[in-house]
Amino acid sequence: MGGIGFSTQFAFALFLILILLIFADE
Repeated sequence: MGGIGFSTQFAFALFLILILLIFADE
């Protein structure tokens, strides 16, 4: 199931979304 590569990509995507939400909140 993709292994570590998928996990890293998924975590990175969540991190970017979190940043976008924080910036959009201001």
